[in-house]
Amino acid sequence: MRIWPFVCTSTMMAQDYSPTRMRYAVRLGWGRVRSRVAAIIIFTGTSTILIVCLAAAALNVVVRRESANVVEKQIQILVQASRSVAPAILDHAGDCKEPLTKSGGLKPLLAYTDEAFPQAQASLTVEGPHGVQSLLPGPNLALVRRPDWLPDTGFSGPVVERGQLEIRNVVIRQKGACRITALFSLPLGPELAKRLSSAANTVVTTISPRPFRVHSPRQRVLRTIEANFIPGISRPAAVVLTVRNWDNGALEDWIAYSVQPSYSNTFEDVARLGSQLANWVWLLAALSITVLLMDAFGTWMCIRLGSDIATAIDDLSGAARQIASGNFAWRTPVRNKDQLGDLSCNFNEMAIALERLQKEQAAALRLESELEVARSVQEYLYPRVVPVLRGATVAGRTLAARMVGGDLYDFLDLGQERIGILCADVSGKGIPAALMMTNLQAVARAHLGDKVDGRVAPLSHFVEILNQELTGRFGDNRYATLFWATFNTDTSVLTFVNAGNPPPILISPAGEIERLDSDGFPIGMFANARYTARELRMLPGSRLVIFSDGLTDAQNGAEEEFGDERLIACCKSIGPGIDAEGVAARLMQAVADWSAGTEQFDDTTVVVVDVAE
Repeated sequence: MRIWPFVCTSTMMAQDYSPTRMRYAVRLGWGRVRSRVAAIIIFTGTSTILIVCLAAAALNVVVRRESANVVEKQIQILVQASRSVAPAILDHAGDCKEPLTKSGGLKPLLAYTDEAFPQAQASLTVEGPHGVQSLLPGPNLALVRRPDWLPDTGFSGPVVERGQLEIRNVVIRQKGACRITALFSLPLGPELAKRLSSAANTVVTTISPRPFRVHSPRQRVLRTIEANFIPGISRPAAVVLTVRNWDNGALEDWIAYSVQPSYSNTFEDVARLGSQLANWVWLLAALSITVLLMDAFGTWMCIRLGSDIATAIDDLSGAARQIASGNFAWRTPVRNKDQLGDLSCNFNEMAIALERLQKEQAAALRLESELEVARSVQEYLYPRVVPVLRGATVAGRTLAARMVGGDLYDFLDLGQERIGILCADVSGKGIPAALMMTNLQAVARAHLGDKVDGRVAPLSHFVEILNQELTGRFGDNRYATLFWATFNTDTSVLTFVNAGNPPPILISPAGEIERLDSDGFPIGMFANARYTARELRMLPGSRLVIFSDGLTDAQNGAEEEFGDERLIACCKSIGPGIDAEGVAARLMQAVADWSAGTEQFDDTTVVVVDVAE
């Protein structure tokens, strides 16, 4: 029985995993898992908040940029519309041969420009043989100054001059000997802001024009975030125009107006196609609601999962403390039917297995203690004192494959210088074989003095009585091989019956080998079996070796049996000067050396009779 190694292992585990160390390990693991669960929830919530903030910021930037873009588009439309004014003025200017006062066709045109472009100004300059003359004298005469960068083909677009922004259209044309220059100017002032507000359906405010710088030294990061990324902020958005510097011709970015962002107008523009609601509005609304619901569900799942994990870990840590203290009857509550529930079930199964193992271990310890007692009792069944014979020595040795064995040898005093030698091998091993062996010995001693017709019963009768008593007593498949012999020390005559036992080896003084073959069935198989006794005289110096099959069936690591040939060779190698006890010891040692490192296969018994020379 292999109980002690497990007991030692369990003891070492109990020492290594004391309650204090187990508690420390559980707390450490719980702390790590708890922090990871909290990290998952925090990261999930933070990512959700960041996504919402990003969407809101993107929406705010789009709304502000769209509001300013609408005004910029309106100004571009005005630039396109103003390009036809200067050429029209130039067409009504006449030529160098006409007096300037006859160009009366300009009045209706100027009346139209005053109505279409409030506060617009126009000038017409003719350079010819008679000098420079202004067809439209007035305050605009100074605007006729032509910068060096201005091309001969003219210019049209927004410009900045002396800090003022305006839309300017200049056309230069050569007519004969005259050079005529027409200029149209529309200031970007309050009147135009009103017109832009009406056209863009938003509030456009006039501000003092200033250059636009993205990275203004006075502009702070918080103001940038507040102005562009926080929804609902009423801070106006700047209308930035790329204008031409009239003095040097360089392109510059100037803030012309400020516009109040309108979420409603932007949503209205995006949501409608003509006068109808666009079909993508409902799709976007459905997708937005779906995303919000999924995100809320995911957050709820994270919180629920974190709570389940924390609860399961608390339960398992408490159960681990109970198990560490030796309370294997503790069971962890199964709260869910998911993997955490499976973990709790597996832990409970482990606790059940440990509890069962604890009970089995206790039972095994009790059984082992009882087997130790049984083994000590069985040892008393073997001869405690070797008989002292005149002119011969006898000895026997046995080794059980388990705690108790089923091999039997015994020396019986028959009186009148006669000794009985019994060697038997009961089928099977362990406790059943030991009980059968004990019964066989008791029956043999009980019938040792039987008589037939007033005379001592022959050996064959004795074996037949044992066969009848044993048959069927322990079941149909139980039997025993037996060698029963009597030895007369006066005559050195050996009378024996071999009932299925391996043939003993008789070694003559000259070293010749004779086998005492079996001529009968093992006892316990057939109740009516008959046996015949044989008789031989052992010469001085001869030796008889009786053994069970466990001796020859012993195997080494290569699964090779010891066998009869090795046994005979071993018997021959033992010199004549060694008594029966020494021969038995050497044979048992030879078998032990042969099967070293392997599990003993069967009970092993050796009985030796050595006749002195």
